[in-house]
This record gives sequence, C-alpha cells and structure tokens, in this order.
Amino acid sequence: VFIDGLPANGFMADRALWAKVFFLNGTLAVCVFFVISGFSLSIRYLDSGDGRVLARIAAGRYLRLAVPIFAICAITYGLLLLGIIPPAMQRPPPLDLFLTFTPTVKQLLSFSLLKVFVAYSSAETYDPPLWTMSYEFYGSFMVFAIVAYLRPFRRRTLVLGALFVSLAALQTYFALFVAGVLMADLFPLVAPSIRANRPGVALIVLGLLLILLPNTWFGLVYVAGTTCLTAGAVFCAPVRRLFESRLSSFLGWISFPLYLVQAVVIYSLAPRGLALLASLGFVPEMQRWIVGAALLPIAILCAVAFCPINDLAMKLARRLGAGVVAFCDEIDRRFARSNHPQALAPNCE
Repeated sequence: VFIDGLPANGFMADRALWAKVFFLNGTLAVCVFFVISGFSLSIRYLDSGDGRVLARIAAGRYLRLAVPIFAICAITYGLLLLGIIPPAMQRPPPLDLFLTFTPTVKQLLSFSLLKVFVAYSSAETYDPPLWTMSYEFYGSFMVFAIVAYLRPFRRRTLVLGALFVSLAALQTYFALFVAGVLMADLFPLVAPSIRANRPGVALIVLGLLLILLPNTWFGLVYVAGTTCLTAGAVFCAPVRRLFESRLSSFLGWISFPLYLVQAVVIYSLAPRGLALLASLGFVPEMQRWIVGAALLPIAILCAVAFCPINDLAMKLARRLGAGVVAFCDEIDRRFARSNHPQALAPNCE
C-alpha cells in the first residue's frame, strides 16, 4: 500500500531503500511463500513414503490454485464493467500501469484458467500480484517430481543440497522450492533437538544481514537471504512456537486471500478516496497517507470475506485428488485381476 501502491512522496517510493526492511519487502515475502510451498508440499510424503499422499496433492494442485484465482479475476472483471474500478486515465500513478484493457469474458477465462499459469502477461492481468502463479504452478510440480524420484535414495539430502546450489547459481526462483524440500527433509532430524536453536538464530541473523545487500544481488538477497531466514524460523523452536500462535494461525488463514484481494481493494477505493480528500482540502501527500491507512483494515476484512472461497478450493482439490487416486487404484486392481486371476481366486483346499 505505502510503497508499491500509494507512496506518499519520493522517500516512500524508494523501493530499493525499503526492500532492506524485511517485512516491507514484497518480493522477499513472495520468496518466503515459495520456500513454504516446497516445504508443505513435500514433508508428508518424505515422512511417510506413501505415494498416494503425493498423488492426491498433485492431482488437486491446479484446482487448488485456479478456483481462488478465477474468483478474484471474476470479481475484478465485474468491478471494471461497473466502473467501480475506474479507467486507467482516472487513476493516480502508479495505479495507472495495470488494468488498462477492455475486459471480455473470453479474456477473463483465458487469463484466469490458463495464461496466469503458463503465459502470464502484465498487460492482460486482472490482478497484478498474480505474476507469481506461473512460478508456483511449475514449482509445485517440480517439487512432486523431485521428491518422488529422490525419496528412495539414502543420500537424497546431499542431492537436494547440490540441486539447490545449482539452481541458486542460476539465480532462479525455483531454487526456493528446492530449499523448502531440503528443509522438509532435515526437519525430522533437526527440529526435536534443542541444539538446533542456536544455529536457527544464527541463520535468522544471517538472513537479515543478506537482505541488507543491494537488491541487484538476487542470488544472495532473495535466494540465500530468504532461505536462511525461513530455515532459521523452522529450526529454532522458540521462533517456531511464535508462528504456531493463534494470531499467526489467523494470519496464515487469510494470507493467500489477502494476497489476492489487496490490488482489487486499492484499485477500487483509492481513486475515490483521494478525490474525496482533495475536495476537503487535504494536500496530495496527506491524502495518500490517510487513504493508505484506511485501506489496511478494509483489505483485511475483504480477505476474511474471501476466505470461504479459498477454503472451498482446498476442499475441492482434496476431493479431486482422493477421487483420482481411488480411480487409479481401481484401474490397478482390475488390471491385476485380468492378468493374475488365480492370485485373486479363493483358496478351496
């Protein structure tokens, strides 16, 4: 809101400066999201080795992402048609950079169900933060493939480490997904021990220091910094308990909805809010401070209102995943019965 959306002055618009404050760095938050995705998508399978667990998650992954994304794009489409989101020429900078097209149903369906995952374009987007979804989509299936292949290996931790270093050297966001898998692999060994607390704190401090480096050093700031910061929080028990609190659980519940609704809230309300304050005689800088502060609780309330859609997406994805696994099991049983009928015949002796 205050840096990317409605910076009140040149000082607040200095993204390179504020990126060094880790909780004001939007790109860093996205990187943490990628690490957590790698961790959460792999930890159950790495622990149990149950291929059905992995298959269920993989089968439902597209639906899990597509339902809330389509919902927010459809809401934006409606707001554009109704004029609640005004045309780009009527929006203050930098809000005039996106949503400059004439919306159509065909474009809505094409973008929200396909292009957002495989061919994202800022010129066609209905929600600017969705630039992350192509990385999330491909990264998720990369995680599924990596853990399915590597879990039987005794030295898989070394292989994961080498893969992480290789992708980090290429300065790609996909290194972060592998970092999450590596943390999930180490978690059962490290987390129960209090001896991991001090290294965990050291990793957090190192991560914060790396974030202070120039943003152009992508590998060190956004790959190494994010990995250290997240690993420290995962492995240090006191910090981990902080993220297991009720407040943290609530923030986790609304995090993806908040990520999706934030732009819609800003684009819908900011132009009229600024115009209203201007009519009351407020100077432009104060207008932006007031509107920005007002948008924060509104965005949180809208995120809470959007949560049932996100919850529905998770339920549908789980049902689809379970259905696909059950179908494959049935096909496998029929195949086995047709090829080995004597193995399934009752013992009459």
